Amino acid sequence: MTEALHSETDPHVFGLKGVISLYQRGMEAFLQRENHMLPVRIRGMVVQKKLREKPRGTWQYFTIKNAGLSLEARAQSTIDLPWNQEVQLLVLLGIAGWMQNRLVPQLEVLSVLQEEGRRRISSDELLVKWQAAIRQPKRDVESVFVAHEPLVLIVTSEVGEAWTDVTSPLAEYREIIRVQRAPVRVSDPQAVGQVLKQAWQKRPTPELIILTRGGGDAVVNLDNDELLQLVTQRPIPLVTAIGHTRDHLVLDRVVDKSFATPRDCGLWLRDGLARARRRHQEIQDAKERKAHQNLLELTGKHKQLQHELRRARRQTVVLGIVIGIVLLTFVYFFLGPM
Repeated sequence: MTEALHSETDPHVFGLKGVISLYQRGMEAFLQRENHMLPVRIRGMVVQKKLREKPRGTWQYFTIKNAGLSLEARAQSTIDLPWNQEVQLLVLLGIAGWMQNRLVPQLEVLSVLQEEGRRRISSDELLVKWQAAIRQPKRDVESVFVAHEPLVLIVTSEVGEAWTDVTSPLAEYREIIRVQRAPVRVSDPQAVGQVLKQAWQKRPTPELIILTRGGGDAVVNLDNDELLQLVTQRPIPLVTAIGHTRDHLVLDRVVDKSFATPRDCGLWLRDGLARARRRHQEIQDAKERKAHQNLLELTGKHKQLQHELRRARRQTVVLGIVIGIVLLTFVYFFLGPM
């Protein structure tokens, strides 16, 4: 939210914090519209500043140079940057900074993708490398539809359409499913791994975790050795819905189930919940029919018992009369009239 200095005369006066926030939102909107993603790849030389050799707090500040141009940048202090080397970086544009009495954009480095001179493993080589993990038995993702009000955790970015694509088909099933969102930069494998670890320790434990985002070049970052190794240890069923139909990842083969798009995942959830609701209704109907049948049987038995009781009473009365007559006859013949 922007920080506006509201006044009675002019409600559109912004403080510096509001200007920076507005600038950032505008850049994010532009990148979403033009690139369909926030993070982008760039190549440049990471130059360490003399006056800022050590990180300040959680951030380290530096300069990226390329083709005679330079731009200020920052990164989390935990990111290991190769100083004075040509690298490929995954960056977030639109970080506004106030420098030399003017507002200028900065880059925020999310991760180092490839150092110059280091050969990047091909997708075919990565596929061969992780064949053992791909062949591992998959967990039963359909079990989510058996649980009562299952908890589904959706790991996705704070912006973008993936969240809406997955959840919009579930509108009429909100009473039988719980859906939570774990925001993360999906293009950053380290951040995704951290969120997955937290999700596995979450209480209550989710019945299913969905990792989803839209398409784009940055999705290849998820084929990361550390993330793939972490996913092989998952204690909870995990599915992916990453990118469009043209995007194929080794990660999609390692997890328990994958979908070509977030929308496909949402439709799968909807269909599964519809089947679960029908099964639940069928079970309820069967229970009601059984209860009704038992009631009819008990009613029939009750009527039969009432009939037998009335017959027994009649037999008892007749037997009493017969016994009385026999006794009177005995008294008359053997004792005679008094």
